[in-house]
Amino acid sequence: MSRRLVPVGRRILEQNIKGRYHAGDIGTEDALHLFDELLQDAQPSSIHAINCLLTIIRRDCPALGVSLFNRIARAKVAPDIITYGILVDCCCGAGRLDLGHAAMGHIIKLGFAAEAIVNFNHLLRAICAEKKTSYAMNIVLRLMPEFNCIPNIFSYNILFKGLCNEKRSQEALELIQIMVEDGGCCRPDVVTYNTVVDGLLKEGEVGKAYSLFSEMLQRGISPNAVTYSSIICGMCRLHLMDKAEEVLQQMFDREILPDVATYTSLIHGYYSLGQCEEVDRIFKEMSRNGVQPDIVTYNIQMDYLCKNGRCAEARKIFDSMVSLGQKPTVTTYSILLHGYAMERSFHDMNCLIDLMVGNGIAPNHFIYNILISAYAKEEMVGEVMHIFTKMRQQGLNPDVANYGAVINLLSSIGRMDDAMSQYNQMITEGLLPGIILFSQLISGFRTCGKWEKVHELFSEMLDRGIYPNTVFFNTIMDHLCKNGRVMEAQDLFDLMVHMGVKPDVCTYSTLIGGYLFVGQMDEVSKLLDNMVSIGLKPNVITYTILIDGYCKNGRIDDALVVFREMLAGKVKPCIITFNIMIGALLKGGRKEEAKDLFDGIWAKGLVPTVVTYNLMIQKLI
Repeated sequence: MSRRLVPVGRRILEQNIKGRYHAGDIGTEDALHLFDELLQDAQPSSIHAINCLLTIIRRDCPALGVSLFNRIARAKVAPDIITYGILVDCCCGAGRLDLGHAAMGHIIKLGFAAEAIVNFNHLLRAICAEKKTSYAMNIVLRLMPEFNCIPNIFSYNILFKGLCNEKRSQEALELIQIMVEDGGCCRPDVVTYNTVVDGLLKEGEVGKAYSLFSEMLQRGISPNAVTYSSIICGMCRLHLMDKAEEVLQQMFDREILPDVATYTSLIHGYYSLGQCEEVDRIFKEMSRNGVQPDIVTYNIQMDYLCKNGRCAEARKIFDSMVSLGQKPTVTTYSILLHGYAMERSFHDMNCLIDLMVGNGIAPNHFIYNILISAYAKEEMVGEVMHIFTKMRQQGLNPDVANYGAVINLLSSIGRMDDAMSQYNQMITEGLLPGIILFSQLISGFRTCGKWEKVHELFSEMLDRGIYPNTVFFNTIMDHLCKNGRVMEAQDLFDLMVHMGVKPDVCTYSTLIGGYLFVGQMDEVSKLLDNMVSIGLKPNVITYTILIDGYCKNGRIDDALVVFREMLAGKVKPCIITFNIMIGALLKGGRKEEAKDLFDGIWAKGLVPTVVTYNLMIQKLI
């Protein structure tokens, strides 16, 4: 049979493409030009060169890779198994899992299934990325063996990662046992164990994670730095620092040096427990082992100091970090800025923003929200509005959180016209309000006594498909009850139940307090019975409200009954409860009973306050 000759020019072009491909000397744009040139007069022999070009194109433009495959088919160049593999990868990379399935089906139809393990793995990775790991497991455990394509360790590790990402680490653990018991050639490797150990730790299964780690050692699989770092990070996250230190020592015993991520986990764990001396020890150990802190380490250190009112020390670390060549990120600036905000150091805040901009880092919405919230706490409306204007000047439109901070400030100081103006501007810009923003506006109008606006906003909220939650209802009911508008609060309670929002103990306590305030004791009894009937148990707030209500209505004996019921039950009274009861007894001339209660404070593990002593001294003298 005569062999078809390939023109010399095209053969040289193909060799050139392959050579440049292996040297990494072709970019995406260049690959597209070469693809066009090659396909003008393509022959079957050119498929290898085409595969090289498709591999380059799929890295940056997977969707374009799918389109180019169609051109190959039209040019009557026969794709091989590698071409189809690239196609599957392109389909998955472009988010077209349906096309990936179709391409895989075509591979099976052409009889390439047995040698298509890489193609299957591309598909499995895409399926797991869409959190459909159960379907991927069906492919590995049933479909692939049917087509004589034996899954490899990469196939299984894709499944393990998918299961752990879906918080199904227990199933991953069971799959490891199946692989081990099966005794086949595909055994769990270090990547398998690392993935499942990390998944178990993230789900809080410390015991199981450590057992799997021990099992790994027993089976002769040597842990690597990733394994140890994962275990140590998980232990530190749960504040099991002694266990983390044990694992660290095992690292040293196996001559595996911890990296910056390992040390950073330990630093974060000790800072979370406030054990600064241990943090200093870890930093010294890092230095001895030649491990330099990275930006994450510095951020953790600064965050701890700022949250504990030590911004000056945090700033020294910031300056030291810069001098060592570490570039602060937006997160770094936000940590220090938040610390200054907590200390109300407005001058330092503004200087830091200037430094940030000078270093070429543009403030984002979160940074601006720290600024807005800091000035809003001081009710500095002019400064807040200036920041809002500055944001726009720098090409950054405020987001919902920024608007929320401004609207909350204006609502809290009663400037409801301005608050509504900002709300309307936000709607005009296409931003959707949430329940928190509606709560702020409703709270503002409620405080001003403009109930028609409250009803109007409530209706708008429902029209937008935003349904109030328990906290929302409790907030409004509390205001109504404190102003003696108990029937309106009751109507709101009924609406809440009608809408399917479950009242909690706080809801009932609020309404009970309202009825006690207006002296409707029968309604109080009904509410208590109703509360218990649906499985809600009175808490310390409920009991305190009841006792206070009975005392204010002159029913001291009823208050005492409730107080003793509280003492006999599992609800521990607070010092406020004692103060209310003692004050009522003293006011009623029942000094001996008041003394007995005062003496019983310490027995309940409480300490009298200035209010307690004042009550006793004033009434007894």
